[in-house]
Parts: sequence; structure tokens; C-alpha cells
Amino acid sequence: FGLIAEKVKAFCELPKGQTRIPESEALAVRVALIRHFISAQLEFIGVARRFLLIRDFEDLVDRVVGTDSGIGRIGGKAAGLFLAERILRRAQKLDDDAPSIPIRTPESFFLRSDVIEQFLDHAGLVEFQSHKYKSIDEIHNEYPMILEVFKNAEFPPAVIERLEGMLERVGPHPLIVRSSSLLEDRFGAAFAGKYRSVFLTNQGDLEHRLNELLGAIAEVYASTLHPDPISYRRKHNLLDYDENMAVLIQKVVGTRYRHYFLPAWAGVGFSLNEHRRNPRIRPEDGLARIVFGLGTRAVDRVSADWARMVPLGMPSVRPEVKSQDIFRYSQREVDVLNLRDNRFESLTLKALLGEEADFPGLDQVVSTMEDGTIRRPVGTRIFADPADLVVTFDRFTHDSPYPAFLRWVLRKLEDAYGCPVDIEFAHDGNEFHLLQCRPQAVRGRQEPVELPADIPESRRVFSARRDVDTGSVHGIEYVVLIDPRDYNRTSSSDRKLGVARVVRLLNERLQEHRFILMGPGRWGTRDLRMGIRVGYADINNCRMLIEIARPVGGFVPEVSFGSHFFQDLVESRIRYLALYPEEEGVLFNEEFLHGAPNALPSLLPDAADYADLVRVIVVAAAGEGLLLNVDMDGEAGEALGYLAERS
Repeated sequence: FGLIAEKVKAFCELPKGQTRIPESEALAVRVALIRHFISAQLEFIGVARRFLLIRDFEDLVDRVVGTDSGIGRIGGKAAGLFLAERILRRAQKLDDDAPSIPIRTPESFFLRSDVIEQFLDHAGLVEFQSHKYKSIDEIHNEYPMILEVFKNAEFPPAVIERLEGMLERVGPHPLIVRSSSLLEDRFGAAFAGKYRSVFLTNQGDLEHRLNELLGAIAEVYASTLHPDPISYRRKHNLLDYDENMAVLIQKVVGTRYRHYFLPAWAGVGFSLNEHRRNPRIRPEDGLARIVFGLGTRAVDRVSADWARMVPLGMPSVRPEVKSQDIFRYSQREVDVLNLRDNRFESLTLKALLGEEADFPGLDQVVSTMEDGTIRRPVGTRIFADPADLVVTFDRFTHDSPYPAFLRWVLRKLEDAYGCPVDIEFAHDGNEFHLLQCRPQAVRGRQEPVELPADIPESRRVFSARRDVDTGSVHGIEYVVLIDPRDYNRTSSSDRKLGVARVVRLLNERLQEHRFILMGPGRWGTRDLRMGIRVGYADINNCRMLIEIARPVGGFVPEVSFGSHFFQDLVESRIRYLALYPEEEGVLFNEEFLHGAPNALPSLLPDAADYADLVRVIVVAAAGEGLLLNVDMDGEAGEALGYLAERS
């Protein structure tokens, strides 16, 4: 690395314009630098060589952390950001219609992919490299121990020295330590949310800050052995790939407010909008999913909270009309960094803002509730009581240039990549920052589906009329049902965590069969009151995920298009459906779903004591030889699950 970096810097010191390198030679050098420093994936190189110049590598090599004698890459996440910034910088110069909004990226440092090998060798952890070949249940049970071992392991002195120099350069600014695996953000495999990202307040003396940074890097390294990425690698035939984890260390985008640190808004954007609630919305106009505060709530499923979904071609369109519904489906808590207590924290608006609503850029984010009616702010100052504020992003969608700007950004990146892309971004109250760019996981074009009209009532199992996409799942052999009424009867956290383990075991036991999961929305949430705490490795073999909403218990499905959880469903071709059994005109066949024998004790004898919470229906046995089909007509907004002949 040291030799190549020296040559790059020497080249960049040459005066521009005096001597021209033949285009073929310049292209060969660019490709070689991309392959050495960034990525060896041919699809990425094919795009990057058209936009990256040799001089672009000068700043890159200056921010790489690793020994001079080694060689490694900056990994997928860092590669996507590095390339996207250059694509957009060039587009703003060449496009006369380009928005004038500056595009920034956070100050970043790149821990090379070869450092993890040095770490494992120095700490005596090489034996864990065979861990990925164990069963998922073993991997799941052993991961907490592995995490502690990694976090207490020692780094090579040369790496520590370079990280200490990086911290001196950054100063006491909050940091995020992000995974940037060589497998991550690839064409065809995004690994969205599979590895750890760790926020650091980065306060205190240098020794304390260094120890926290080393612990965060070790946590990212350990996440390569988590069951979710290992299951994902198996699903995409990448398990035997020699994975080296690079690490992207970035300054957190935001501003200090009281003793908290957070951006004004953050989120994710998609150049192809596959979730259209209004037929007038064009898929190619894109979609943004935005939140107030740190963007964690835009990509994670958390409790009973909601991000604002903004169709970028028609940004003011939203599914809710009444003020009560807008309030109900609004963001309630804000993720921040607490600089005083050195921790990541989730706060209500009232707790964050205190007595005065004077956070910079707050007028773009909130509206006021006055006598039961939601009203947009008139000026930039908000004088209302923070308790009367509602996160609506109404001024953002109605009065700001950012929806059109995001649409332009996504279109330019899609043109360069030659496929739909998704991005992550944040705004600190003054400037827009791009945080990530990668190819978007898409379902592709769906053929129209018409619901069969001649199904007898006795064969109809369930129906839906809300948030329906287009698609079909036929020949379903097993239904795994956790009814919210049963789930809500137990207040034991251990029992609810046990339900997630039973789902994981069924996911393995039924992997050769066509089965669906039906449970209280939301699947994948961290809040046990709102649903079942599962990860990718627990549900990746099912054909369909159904979220059931019932008035008792507060279970509310969220069509979380754009979250990491939803991207998992798309990439694994798992269909999604929300059911509201109590709504008028909606079918939920209790006789079939609750009257059929429960096969859980015979499939998993050791989990028989969960038969009161988890039901497994053998469809052919319960349906007199028939199997379950589910058809979804997105245009009509209707879905039907029914029993049919085996095809």
C-alpha cells in the first residue's frame, strides 16, 4: 500500500495540462487502482472506471488506515459512497438543469479489508473462521460469546497507532463506525443491515475515545459471524467466499442541540418506487423515507413509530387525510446521541426540545396541532409548545426544493449505474450529506393478477383490502400462525423471545417446503409488545410474511418499504401482506385457522409447550388434500387466500 500511495501522490503533484497520458494508459491505471483500493467486482469496475480519475485517489489514500506493507480494499459501502460523490459532482458540472444545492459527504476514514486478518492473527481468533459452517441454531447460540471475545481482544500495535492519529485529526466529534465488507452493497447482494454499525459520542480524553473506537471496530468484525449475514450468504451462494471486513469510520452528520447531537432530518431514497398507494404516482419518480433525527428510524423497524414516505414526483401526496390519522401515523420518538451521558438515546419531541422549539430547520419537519387540526408553520420560527408539535414534514414536501433535488440525485445515479439505486442521506440543518449508495433490490415487473371469482366460501381463508402489492404465492403446504390474541395473553418476555426461537427452528425444519408465516405486526421489531423479534436468519425460507392487526394489543402492521427488513423480503422473494381481521368486509376464517390440528408438537417435540402460542397447520390435512393459494391484485387493492387443487 505504501508504495502505490506514494506513486499516486507523486502523480497528483504534477502540473495539470502539461502532459497528456494516452487514454488507454490512463484507463488501465484507473482500473488497476480501483481493483487494488476499492473493489474487484467487475460490475462495479465497469461503472467506476467511467467516473473516477487518478487524481480522485489522492484524498482516498490519505484517509486509509492500515499498515504500509499490507494491501486491502475499502469495502462495498465505502466504495459506493466514494463513487456516487464523483458521479454527482460531475453531473452538477455538466447538467444545466442541475439543482444548485451542494452535495457533501461526511469526513471519512477507511480501515482496510486486510486489517481484520491482522487482528484475528494477533488476537488468536483465526479458529472462528470456520464458524460459518455450523448450523444456524449453533451460530445463534454462540454469537453472544463470540461478540464478547472479539470486544476484549487486542489489536496490533501498528493499527492502534494509526487509529490514534486519526482520532487526533478528527477531534471530539461524534463518529459512526460502519461495516464495509467486500461482499456488501454489491450488484445482486446488498447485505442491507446485516452487519453492525456503532455510534460513538467520541467525548472525553484520547485514551477513552480510542478504547471505545477499538471496541466498536471489534463489534463490527464480530458481526461477520452473526446468524443473519451467514444465512444471507448461504442464500446467495456466497458462504465459501473469503470475506474480509473493511470498516468505514465517519463523522456523524448533525448539529449540537442542548447536550444532544442529531441531524435535522435523515433517510433513504429509492430511484424505483415499488410501493405506490396512488395509481397517479409513477414508479420511476422514486421514493424517500425520511425521519427527524438520526436515520436509524428510517431503516429499522421500531415499536409503534412511522417514517414519512415521500413519492418524489408527487411529494405532497400522503395516504392519510384527516388530522387524527396524520397524527396517529406520525413519528413519535427521535434517535439522538446524548453527549453528556455518552450514549445513543430515543426521546420524545418534548424531551428533546425542552421548553422552546428552536432546533435549526425544525419548521421543515413539524406542524402544530391546534384544536384537533394540523397546520403547517408559517415562518421559520415555531412558537408553539413542543407538546403540540407533530412530525409531518409538510413544509419539506410542499415548500422545499429537496424532493425535486432527491429525484434528480437518484435519476443521475441510476443513469450511471445502469440500474435502480438506493441512497442514504442526512441534513445537518444547513447542508445535505450523501451517506451511502448501492444498487436497489427490486422485485422487477409484475404481471397483472386477477382474483378468482368462483371460489366457494368454504375454501376462502383470508382476504385483505389495504396495502396490497401485485403478486401470487401458490401451493402453500404449511401455515405457521401466531395469532395476536394468543401472543397478547402472555406478559412474559422470555415466552415471547421463545416464540421467536420456535419460528427460527420452524424456518429450518420447513426449508424444503412452501410455508408462510402469519403473526402480530410488526415482524422484526425490537419491541416485543408490537410483534416478534426475528432477524433475517429466522424467516428467510418462508414464501410469505403476513402481519395481523387486531384492536386489542395495539398490533399495527407497517408497510415499511425502504427499511432493511423490507429489503430482505424483496431480495429473498418473500411476499408481504397485512391483514385486518376486524374490518368490515374482510375475511379471516377462524374455523380453518384455529380449528385445524396443530402440528407443532410433531414437527418440533422440544417446542411442544409453545403450542398455545404457535400453530402449524398442515394445509393438505386440514383442507382435504387442497393447498393454499394467495393472489394479490395491487391495482384493485385486494388480496385473497383460498384453498385450491395442487398444481
